[in-house]
Amino acid sequence: MKECLDIFFTFSGQQVSFPISRMLCSNNVRESVARSIARVCGFPLTKDLGKYLGVPLIHGRIYKHTYDELIEKAQRRLAAWKSDSLSLAGRVTIIKSVTSELPSYTMQSVKLPTEICLKLDKINRDFPGVILLLRKLST
Repeated sequence: MKECLDIFFTFSGQQVSFPISRMLCSNNVRESVARSIARVCGFPLTKDLGKYLGVPLIHGRIYKHTYDELIEKAQRRLAAWKSDSLSLAGRVTIIKSVTSELPSYTMQSVKLPTEICLKLDKINRDFPGVILLLRKLST
């Protein structure tokens, strides 16, 4: 594997950024073998790859809490706006332009669990005054 990486580096002219690189091995690989491979390749071994461009790199099962940060971010964005000083149209515009667009990037690469989508919809519906506008529009 190390030789393959070296050949790739030689022909492409690209290099690995070792300070930010990590290596994740399958659960089927014995711990001692994983450590040996990591040592030879020069990468630290990890159990969690973290995020890339704000999206969690999923390498296991998706749980309810996996996308909690997305829910919290939507709540923070709406809490930052003073709903008292906005018209109903302004509130709907904020929801459409700000919180409805938050999951768009994530949804380009991952299918969000239905529960997360329902929570995001509820956050948008619960923004003060929006439910009144929605009722007016439906009549």
